[in-house]
Amino acid sequence: MGAENLHVIVIGAGITGLVTCQALKKAGIRYSLFERDVAMNYRSNEWTMAIHWALPLLKEIMPQEVYAKVPEIACNPTVGIHSGLYPIINAETGELITGVPYNDGLRVSRSRMRALCAEGIDVQYGKSLTDIAFCESGKGVVVTFSDGTLVSGTMIIGADGPRSRVRETAMGSADKAATVKFPIFHTNMTVCYRDADKSLYVRQKYPTSYLALSQRSFHAFQSISSMPDGPDHPESWIFHMAMAWFGEADHSMSYPERLGLIKARAEGMGEPARSAFMWLPDDTEVHKADISYWVTEPWNNRQGRLTLVGDAAHPMPPYRGQGLNHCICDVSHLVNGLRSISDADGSLAEVVDSYEKEMIPRGKEEVTCSVENGMLLHDWDKIRESPVFNRGFKPMDGHSNVEEATAS
Repeated sequence: MGAENLHVIVIGAGITGLVTCQALKKAGIRYSLFERDVAMNYRSNEWTMAIHWALPLLKEIMPQEVYAKVPEIACNPTVGIHSGLYPIINAETGELITGVPYNDGLRVSRSRMRALCAEGIDVQYGKSLTDIAFCESGKGVVVTFSDGTLVSGTMIIGADGPRSRVRETAMGSADKAATVKFPIFHTNMTVCYRDADKSLYVRQKYPTSYLALSQRSFHAFQSISSMPDGPDHPESWIFHMAMAWFGEADHSMSYPERLGLIKARAEGMGEPARSAFMWLPDDTEVHKADISYWVTEPWNNRQGRLTLVGDAAHPMPPYRGQGLNHCICDVSHLVNGLRSISDADGSLAEVVDSYEKEMIPRGKEEVTCSVENGMLLHDWDKIRESPVFNRGFKPMDGHSNVEEATAS
């Protein structure tokens, strides 16, 4: 069986699933992509993400005509893909604590990245997975959806996020696949100040984004999300904002109640963060993000017929900017392996085993590190011990092969 005879069933049309299918498409491998939501971005609020060490891998796996548009979706198109120092500031004084170095980094909004990755990809929406069956012959998989649709293929890839239904099958039970709540009250919001002077003021020191760490054990984040009318019209700029502190989620709170909690903390902040949050309009929709994680461990891949990528494989807190980069790395390693399949070069099981042998320890290490980092960033006395201060945005030690691949 060569790569041209594979039929890969991909579950989940978030960024990970879409990147997977772009890579499969470029490799000439047949795929079918299913998404439980009825349309793109149907339920999700907006946020921004950073691509840094995995950018060379993204270029490798994406079709050339799609990757060529990547700089166009930069949150701040005036800087696009660039190298520099990511600012971490003192929330109370506004002064720089440290700059985290990165090479060829790009910050993108979730919606624009998802839209770009969806170009030329056939997504079958409104398909909720209910069952995965494996043929007794040891070859092939049959997937059932809630509407009664049955689809057969060579293998299934779970790209269905932190609460992955495919991971439940891989682990043999929902309990073993269940995520752990990160003990933090994390808010996300987008805002347009509709005022050119305000927009220019809140970003004058930090052109794209910054992370503010407070002595009162919370963090605040602001980033340009998009410039709808271009850099010369700051009154139209849209910002992604976040603030988080230790505490249990309270889903009963209204948007104004959450906004009140944010502004109470913002009162004691220095500029520009203080104004950025105090100027949030009264009608701002303050979303509560459920931050959870699952420490990656081996699963039954059914002779290579089932595997996981992205947040389905290693859901992690977002406090070191690693999630999307490891997603891209997963897809690169897996699809390069699938591309190499031929009658002479080995079986599907060998390719998937090889992929998981590298990915599972990498995922476990990064999830563990991100949990540790998230805890330390909310402890003023220990923030300089955090991995983001000591390791920056690079993948963790023990995976030098990842760094070598991205450097080549």
